[in-house]
Amino acid sequence: MTVTLDALVADLRTVRAQGLPAARRIRLPALEEAAATLAAADGGPPSTAEDLLRQAVEKLDPGQLATAAGYTFGLVPGTRDWVASDRRKKCADIYRVGVDRIRKHHERIVMDEVAGIILARCRAASFDGGRPAAPEAPRDAPREALRDGPAGGRLTSTRTFSVRFGSRTAPVSVHHRSIELMTGVDILVSPENVYLAVATMFKSSASAAIRRRAARRGPAGEVTDDVVPRELAARPLAGLAVQPGTVVATSGGELRDQGVRRVYHAAIASPRVGTNEYDTDPAAVGLAVTNVFRLAREENRTGTPPLTSIALPLLGAGRGGLDPMTSLTWIWGSLEDELARDGPWHVHFVARNAEIADAIAARLAAAADPDAPAQ
Repeated sequence: MTVTLDALVADLRTVRAQGLPAARRIRLPALEEAAATLAAADGGPPSTAEDLLRQAVEKLDPGQLATAAGYTFGLVPGTRDWVASDRRKKCADIYRVGVDRIRKHHERIVMDEVAGIILARCRAASFDGGRPAAPEAPRDAPREALRDGPAGGRLTSTRTFSVRFGSRTAPVSVHHRSIELMTGVDILVSPENVYLAVATMFKSSASAAIRRRAARRGPAGEVTDDVVPRELAARPLAGLAVQPGTVVATSGGELRDQGVRRVYHAAIASPRVGTNEYDTDPAAVGLAVTNVFRLAREENRTGTPPLTSIALPLLGAGRGGLDPMTSLTWIWGSLEDELARDGPWHVHFVARNAEIADAIAARLAAAADPDAPAQ
């Protein structure tokens, strides 16, 4: 499969601008290739681009984003023939912002989320030996903590597997949620750029979400202490670029109320000068995971109780531009070394996208130790 996230986003922008009726007459090469890829894996006829788009939007978590996506593409009943400007105005009403803000910010999030779901479905199919991922968690998962999906749809939340690494067996979990909502995990890993400049609070990235959650607030909800950037600014040589793969620790700030003791900031993305884009070397992802464990071991020499649980997003798979499964491959290579070395460690993969969570679960199920006791 050669379809890319950027190509899918380009097709989605065309659908948004031209409308669903026109989608039947125009070329949408990335959506058509994705539909053909899934059909080949499933053994059935290809879905139309509209079917694929509708299925992806239905997998978004209920809320403003899902509602806005429905109106963006004219999927809401009665909006199919709306012109693009009217659909955009409706989205502005949903978010209670101006039309220009919708165009510059929220629409981009919609495109990225929907394209990510479609791409992850294709990747999950190839991960499962050419078969599409099942709509529910794998049956051989040792433990499933599940919640009802929207409208009686898919079920997903947390799945835990006992995975053998060398002579050791370690629990590895996958969670379908946003990383800042994790509870009872010692360390959250936040992907950052090489300047360790955390994302601004209003962004949708994992870095921004962790920053928001860690900040201390006054009685009216105002930020009284922006903990994460304050602590990063206090380190030596703050503001200068570090080597890709570097990991720096801060406290969890208000995340401590969720049991989070440390935030490890992994510098993996290198900004392209004069643009808003980033480049990520996959090797930096593997090095960052190695350095997460190195730093945790160092902190365990002086701190008690020991840090033993680590929550990881797929580093570099957002603004960093990496394919999610490329990120997982490089993370996995480092985990094989680190978890075989010592323990006890419990790694938690965290994915906001349900299809990506399913792809990770497929990888874990394939590596699960059949002789290990249920978790």
